[in-house]
Amino acid sequence: MRDKIKLHYIEHIPSVPKREMILIRLGYSKSSTVLDRKNEELLEYGIREGSLLCRPKGVFCRLKIIERNIKLVKLENNIELASRNLSTMLENCSEIILMCSTVGREVTERISYEVTNGNASLGLIIDSVASQKADAGLDWMIGFVNKMLRKEGKIITPKRYSPGYGDLDLNNQKIMYNVLQLAKLDIELTEKYMLIPEKSVTAIAGIKEKSFT
Repeated sequence: MRDKIKLHYIEHIPSVPKREMILIRLGYSKSSTVLDRKNEELLEYGIREGSLLCRPKGVFCRLKIIERNIKLVKLENNIELASRNLSTMLENCSEIILMCSTVGREVTERISYEVTNGNASLGLIIDSVASQKADAGLDWMIGFVNKMLRKEGKIITPKRYSPGYGDLDLNNQKIMYNVLQLAKLDIELTEKYMLIPEKSVTAIAGIKEKSFT
């Protein structure tokens, strides 16, 4: 019989993406990109609109590592993740944290609207803001959990891994979706293991004793 996994839902994540990361995603170079007044105004408008449309929220849980070998990580509740790179990252870890951050459907609907109606530049700016907001949501959760772990003398690994990255197959997204019960965040999973709304991201990180840092 499987144990019930304790999920921690966060209805509002005060994530603040770094402006430079938004610009880098757009292909801007600090040293060579020069904007005229019109494009500067468009950029500022897009960043502002994107930030207002995002509704960052998320969920995370902790799971014990039962067994780890060179290519497989076995967790409690008969959960298995096949990945050499993930297994290596989790060296000296006794637990992992699974997490998801999403910024909601409103912003993705606005991106689609702008692109469809000939405002691709504005759509791309809002898209960049939404992507960075979602990633910043994961950063915020890691910081939040690290504060909780201090009293246990533990810390989260500086690196994190996501389904579809490296040798962790994208089909592991289904495991993440089911364990984290992402339907409760109004997130859907397609047959090709993509999350909807698009600006939703999942990640895996390890939990280890501070003595191993």
